[in-house]
Amino acid sequence: MSIRRKISIFIFIVAIFTTLSVGTQTFAKNVKYHKSLGNYLFLYKNKTPIYSPFKILSWLKFEKKVPRAMDDAYTNMGMTAILCFLLIALVNYKKKVITVHGSAKWANKSDIDKMGFFPYKDKKKIKKEYKKTNTLALYQRNILERKDYIKIDISEEINNIKKYSKALNYLFTEKNWREREFYSDGVVLGKDQYGRLLIDNTPGHVMMVARSGGGKGAAVVIPSLITWKGSTLVNDIKGENWLYTAAYRKSLGHKVFRFEATADGVEKVSCHYNPMVEIRRGTVYEYQDAKNIALAIVSPDRTKDPFFAPSAGVYLTAVILHVLYMVKNRIANLADVYNFITSPQFTEDQKLQQMINSEHNSDGPEDLFYNIYNDITILKTGEELPRTHPSVSKIGAEMADRADKERSGIIGCAKIDLEAFIVPTIARNTAYSDFRISDLMNSEVPMDLYFVTAPNSVDITAVLLKLFLTQILYILTDSMELNKKGENIAFKHKLLLLLDELTAIGKVDMLHKAISYIRGWGMKALIIIQDMKQLKEVYGENNSFLGNMSTTLYYTTNDVDTAKYVQTRLGNKTEKIITKSYSQGLFFRKVNYTESYVGRPLMRAEEVHTMDEKEVIVLSAGKNPIRGKQARWYEFNEFKNRLARETYFTKATPSDVIKEYKKWEDLKTK
Repeated sequence: MSIRRKISIFIFIVAIFTTLSVGTQTFAKNVKYHKSLGNYLFLYKNKTPIYSPFKILSWLKFEKKVPRAMDDAYTNMGMTAILCFLLIALVNYKKKVITVHGSAKWANKSDIDKMGFFPYKDKKKIKKEYKKTNTLALYQRNILERKDYIKIDISEEINNIKKYSKALNYLFTEKNWREREFYSDGVVLGKDQYGRLLIDNTPGHVMMVARSGGGKGAAVVIPSLITWKGSTLVNDIKGENWLYTAAYRKSLGHKVFRFEATADGVEKVSCHYNPMVEIRRGTVYEYQDAKNIALAIVSPDRTKDPFFAPSAGVYLTAVILHVLYMVKNRIANLADVYNFITSPQFTEDQKLQQMINSEHNSDGPEDLFYNIYNDITILKTGEELPRTHPSVSKIGAEMADRADKERSGIIGCAKIDLEAFIVPTIARNTAYSDFRISDLMNSEVPMDLYFVTAPNSVDITAVLLKLFLTQILYILTDSMELNKKGENIAFKHKLLLLLDELTAIGKVDMLHKAISYIRGWGMKALIIIQDMKQLKEVYGENNSFLGNMSTTLYYTTNDVDTAKYVQTRLGNKTEKIITKSYSQGLFFRKVNYTESYVGRPLMRAEEVHTMDEKEVIVLSAGKNPIRGKQARWYEFNEFKNRLARETYFTKATPSDVIKEYKKWEDLKTK
């Protein structure tokens, strides 16, 4: 409810009492306070009786006896009512705004209040979300009931509170900090012009456009990682977010994981992630699961030979399935796939023959493949091979029939990026898995995975992250279960996809397609790019990201295209121009004033370039933009205290383990 509306309601209530009081006192005065009027409330200055405002209603019976007295009362009541309603009209008066050239304007306090960026004010809603995910007791224990809560010096903050003693001020500060930490959940956007922290807890996605070194890590990434209460997948450039926030998130009761493909296991320790664990072998999903892996590795935007990429993707899909079934004593990995393709033990023709007629299903039901594919392998001789994988066999036969040069080109294209998986560190870290993709949203407690991108191995890590994202989006959106309210309850925990430097990964087709609907499965994306040019180079001019962001943050930029884009997004406002001119009168010059209206951008491109380093523009869909400030974590004692409560993790700190998935039996007993 707006302030004007609240004032109007107050005036209306006062007007009722005032109007009745005026009528009551007027009538009483005209009849000289006759004793038949009854008891009064008190005497004003010991001589003038003051009656209850509602007495006039009981005195209506005297109207025929003293009509003139009652008429005077009616007149004064009417005048009082008119004055009160004029006052209400004055309070609600809005000067007509000319918007002929545009109506853009910055959000005021009332506008911001309606945007829903203060989740910590809606305590019931936050508690309800915790109950839904069975984390209420977890956060009560680790936040509200935690001992030794304050770990930093807050004497300066206490001294600024003049109301109570230092001891009481300390207790009040601790109580406020505990409650704000407990009830804050979402992505930190910044501060508004009134100094209030803005937190986005809506299901919609957030995009941040900020150049390198602009403060995005300190102002959005780290604050969000110490505010968001669900699971997270963090594209952790250089591993800094793990160092700063992993210990804190573990203290909340979460399971935390650090994956760095090139970690040596000594100075840098990584958890394990084998993409092939996620292939649902022996089900109708296995081919698509394998295909997702293949296309993430052999993608047209990365390969130097896009002509062979489509065929290479099909071939690699078949090889992945072939190796998956032929490695019997454990779950195969991508190093096994590369070794099969490049093994000098067999020629290319021999390997293709193995794909065509191997007994892939040696220990399962004979009709397994027929039930999945409604197909059976039949050789040219007419021999039926029900235990041979029909898709693998057909693709192998199709490859065998190709010309040698074409076949070599396809195989060469398939193994270009696959070669990374035989690097000893990468092979070890992708040999098996310490978790499942489904654990991100369905484990007992929230899970945080920091996907560390080492600067010297960005290409390798990009392939893995693209593959991981593809598997997340495909597997976690596979099913939907609705409750009576129409809410999807197929997942337990919300998942924040914190994708810093998204464009450095290359094009993630699955993400580009899924960004429009994954919010329905509890996933919220925080996408960070440096400028609009990068985004358009990777995803095209008309990409789906821009139209699917509920909130967008803009920092100052050096990029001309980005500055122009911000100017366009903010829109135009209408300005009044008064032109002064002169004309010659009979004796003196006459001054003429002419009013006209022109359009002006709310913020010009050059003004975007010259924004203060700490300024941020928050643009929420369908709302007036906020011109706020960055909320850098080290400027908030509350944030500093959250991180200070635990000893920072190092690159050698081991990750949690949900379960080691090395054999197929491990999956069955999950």
